[in-house]
Amino acid sequence: MEAGWKPWIGDWYAGFPFLRFYPPASYLSAALLGKLLGADIRGYAATLMLTSLAGALALWVYLGRTGRERYVAPVLFLLFPWHLGVAYLEGNFPRANSIALSPLFLLSALWLTDRRSRYLFASSLGISIVALTHHSIILPLTLTTLVLLWEELKEVDALSNSLKVAGLVTALTAFWYIPFLMEREWTNFWDIYTNVWLFRGYSVRPEYFLQPAGMAFLLFPGLVILGGLMRKNIEWRKFVLLLVFIYLALGAYSPTPWIHSVPPLSMIPPYRWMDMANLLVPLMAADLLTGTTLRWRYGAAFLLTASLVTGILLTPVEIGSYSHDLIGVSGFLKGQEGSDWRFVMYPPTGNALYSYMPALCGKPTVNGWYHEGNPAGKGEWTMWYLLDAGGNSTPYLRAYAIRFFITPLNRSPEGYTEVVRIGRYTVYESNVSFLQRTNFVLVGKFYEMPLDYAYLEDPSGLELIPPGSAGVIYTGQPSRDVEKILREFVEKGGTVLWIPEKSGELFGIKARMTPIEGSSLSSDTYNVSRFAPFTYEGWPWYGPVFNEGRPLVRVGNETLIGVVHIGEGTLYLVGGNLLFHALYWNSSYELGIIASLAGNDGDFRYLGGNVSDGFYRAKFEARGQVLLRISEAYYPHWHVEVNGLKVKTLRDDRTGLTLVPVNGSGEVVGEFRDPFLPMRMYSAIAWMIIGLYVLFEFSPKRRGLK
Repeated sequence: MEAGWKPWIGDWYAGFPFLRFYPPASYLSAALLGKLLGADIRGYAATLMLTSLAGALALWVYLGRTGRERYVAPVLFLLFPWHLGVAYLEGNFPRANSIALSPLFLLSALWLTDRRSRYLFASSLGISIVALTHHSIILPLTLTTLVLLWEELKEVDALSNSLKVAGLVTALTAFWYIPFLMEREWTNFWDIYTNVWLFRGYSVRPEYFLQPAGMAFLLFPGLVILGGLMRKNIEWRKFVLLLVFIYLALGAYSPTPWIHSVPPLSMIPPYRWMDMANLLVPLMAADLLTGTTLRWRYGAAFLLTASLVTGILLTPVEIGSYSHDLIGVSGFLKGQEGSDWRFVMYPPTGNALYSYMPALCGKPTVNGWYHEGNPAGKGEWTMWYLLDAGGNSTPYLRAYAIRFFITPLNRSPEGYTEVVRIGRYTVYESNVSFLQRTNFVLVGKFYEMPLDYAYLEDPSGLELIPPGSAGVIYTGQPSRDVEKILREFVEKGGTVLWIPEKSGELFGIKARMTPIEGSSLSSDTYNVSRFAPFTYEGWPWYGPVFNEGRPLVRVGNETLIGVVHIGEGTLYLVGGNLLFHALYWNSSYELGIIASLAGNDGDFRYLGGNVSDGFYRAKFEARGQVLLRISEAYYPHWHVEVNGLKVKTLRDDRTGLTLVPVNGSGEVVGEFRDPFLPMRMYSAIAWMIIGLYVLFEFSPKRRGLK
């Protein structure tokens, strides 16, 4: 199993354990069955088979308990095209299992109305299994259940039973849901509505229903609804629910796309609302055939089965072999030494071709198939944006230790050189390392600069940075508490650049706003003729200036850039909104001045290391205090030691990576120590006790299955 699924899925994430933010039931089941059957693909197939049969059986039991025809609907459920497409064409393994188990959730909710304890325990098991298979299906299933079973669930017994079952479900699923809910502040989750590309990509286009797959999807609901109208026994709530879910699936292409901005709808890709059709249409078929003669049922079963099988066989599906070019690229990467670097395939694809490459070459990547929950997700999205927009993506590529940049396009980022061409792909390489020195830190208002630097959202993090290890740029007007931190940093020998945006005061030094003209600039240090024009969309440029400090650049009789020595350190005053000015005019000269003032050059050399799941070890040479960026996503449970001594770490909020202050040469070791690990044992005990009780109570000798 370690030759396939673990390297692949392990690279979906960074900085925290395998499956921390993805329901584990499907993969753990496939892993276990794969071990027993001798191949990972058999484990996946067996899991899909078992969940499908379990769902069909649950639907059969549910229809029997509610007095509906129960032989045709499970067949329709098993062969419904949408579910088969998710399982065998899209290949969304956990989602396919959750769709297959959706009747189990409905049956478990029905068991809540039973006073007997064995049904309550069985209900908790059923709900827990579905919840651990795919969490995003819980909301659609809950809405469906409330609508279909409202009369039963509003009874007093059902309400009290729900509280009991909720406690049992919590015990069974706590090992996954508690870490998931408690630690979301450290992670990056999609907000579908705010990301135009994702929102459209995960919405169902109306023209889909004019294509063969969409027409097949509508055919069977149409037949069932038509039959229900003819027999005058259609249950309208199911029909309305189906229409609502199809409408929600339209997402960006619906008349009201803003609906998906409302939590928790914003976390669910719109097209997944169509998953409920796989449950609702068979239920509507059961309503249609309830009360009919056996001849009608046989006829309906034959017609539905023949139609589904014929539609599946006639649907054009192209499944090609894996690209020989990608196999060649994987072979090249596999032959490279070390594991303390990554590769990236650009542009990213909307399928699993690139995502499977880590399993082929055994090297880490940032082309993970699933990035929700990734603590470094925002930084990676910025990297992709800069790559698409033609910006300077190199600082991000190097921060993520991306040694190889692989693309079918005739382009490469700055600092990457061509090393080999394999088919349609060109491989570019750059000298990167798992550890990098961070020369300066940005605090205050964030600015995206085409430079290598770290950003701290919380200024109190400066208290952990030795003043001699990195310079600090503070943008804006600091509060009194932050001013105290900055003064202590400077007095101990640190370097701080204060870049106010308007009038303000720091350490008693005042900045005032004034119009700035390039013709009035003068300097004995810098070539002011290389400064960009001081105009904004044809209007005069305004910015703060100073009357204190030794001037490095003057504007008239006042200071645009000055220096003040405080204690053992240095404060640079940078006025004129110069940082914004440099970015607005894309002035590399002005950015270079800012970086040179803040930068803290020093000797540093990476000596190599090894990286694995939840562990890394790296050696380095350094002279004096150095602020290191470790190319591993920050997470609070990393235990980091430098030369055998535990150190406190910081989060680079620009890249999501880990910052570690060190003094001199040595070795840094990181190990992920999960404080929630004991919860797995407690949940396992709960599963064993409740599972054995349910098996005993439902055994044929004891009660019989009803």
